[in-house]
Amino acid sequence: MAKETHNLSERPPVVVVMGHVDHGKSTLLDFIRKTNTVASEHGGITQHVAAYELEREKNGDTKRITFIDTPGHAAFSAIRARGANIADIAILVVAADDGVKAQTLEALQQIREAKIPFIVAINKIDKPHADLSRTQGSLLEQHVYLEQFGGDIPWTAISAKVGTGVEELLDLIVLVAEIQEYKADASKPARGYVIEAHRDQRRGIAATLIISEGTLESGGAVLAGHAIAPVRIMEDHTGKALKSATFSSPVQLVGFDELPAVGAEFQTFKNKRDAEAARQETKVERRTTLPPDADTSETFFMPVIVRADASGSLEAILSEVSRLGDEFSRISIVQSGIGDISENDIKAALAGSAHAVVIGFNVGIDPVADALARERGVSIEKFTIIYKLTERLEEILKEARPKRTVEEKIGRARILKQFSSRKEEHVVGGKVLEGYLGKGLQVRVLRRNVEVGIGKIRNIQTNKQNVDRASEGSEFGAQIDASHEIAEGDTLECFTTTAS
Repeated sequence: MAKETHNLSERPPVVVVMGHVDHGKSTLLDFIRKTNTVASEHGGITQHVAAYELEREKNGDTKRITFIDTPGHAAFSAIRARGANIADIAILVVAADDGVKAQTLEALQQIREAKIPFIVAINKIDKPHADLSRTQGSLLEQHVYLEQFGGDIPWTAISAKVGTGVEELLDLIVLVAEIQEYKADASKPARGYVIEAHRDQRRGIAATLIISEGTLESGGAVLAGHAIAPVRIMEDHTGKALKSATFSSPVQLVGFDELPAVGAEFQTFKNKRDAEAARQETKVERRTTLPPDADTSETFFMPVIVRADASGSLEAILSEVSRLGDEFSRISIVQSGIGDISENDIKAALAGSAHAVVIGFNVGIDPVADALARERGVSIEKFTIIYKLTERLEEILKEARPKRTVEEKIGRARILKQFSSRKEEHVVGGKVLEGYLGKGLQVRVLRRNVEVGIGKIRNIQTNKQNVDRASEGSEFGAQIDASHEIAEGDTLECFTTTAS
């Protein structure tokens, strides 16, 4: 145990930035790293997980901090939860002009479940309608007790847009990290987590890794879930080539033989042969599932093929799509993957049904696939924002599903007298027990509670006057067209049908 303690050294903190959509999480990181990720994201919403490292001077020492940027859209709840579990410290961003919102509460719950310390950054104090006191009060209502107000949660007021308070926020992170005393052993083989994965058209499958312990060096091999990559092409968050990297550093590793799962823990080996020996025998396939009590006998399934640019995006899309539809119509993901839409995707659509749709999210289309889709009439829809994708799929599903006939019972009557029957024309008398019977409407004929056929009311009278309907409690005479006999004692159920 003493030997292990001797090998331990200070580990830079991994910080996750969380909060409600549009409260300025990515703008804060944008200011810190002096790049412009937000402008490059469609709709101003971060839709990928990214990690960035910076250096901070304190008392002559250089302190490193790794930031994880988590998407704010509701579809990325699982990714944000995963980010909280990987991180050491969380920054909860709350807008001073908006206060605590739905995803603020979700983020707060995830932070508490992860049991990590957090710092509150009250952002947008430069806004005209910013109200610091109101925002502090809304946090207090959620049992977030800030320092200087009788609590122990460190906080600062900032403007991520112009940089006000950001220096103080960075100092708070360093202070919290010093109090927590994060340690790790650099002499061990590296291990950590996959926080993003995508398919690079030129170089192959790449993944962003956060090293939680040990050192990752060239020449070895990484096993992440079921995916293996030799440690040959390794880069830092700026794209600079690396020969080695140690704990808390975010690195991009290129050359995986399959797409690693986001959130998968990775470990390193001396060579690829050792990594393959440790690889699990079975693969986990992604499938769309229905609730265990769902009755699929009369459910329409629309086949959908999904292609996305990154595994985090794909995970979020499949999660959102699984919620679409109802007990009568659902979406079935028949194939999904990372990278451009391929010929194989079009063939999968053709094998599905005439309603099959190919969805692309931030990806291109292979020329051969495009030509085949045009020739065979396969629908391809491309998107850059997830909620636009789900809205469109919902529209397509409504258009494609078969029309259902919905029956509504509107009245019930008892046959008291049969006056005549000639071929399919029956003249009867009776009494309306509930609801009403209407001219031109259909009736179901029941004999001892067993259906014997369907008829249509050609004409109806009350008090020997032709009427459009006979209401509850009234006696009536009616001419009913039916291919079967209507006898005294039968029950008529009057109903309407509508298509939906």
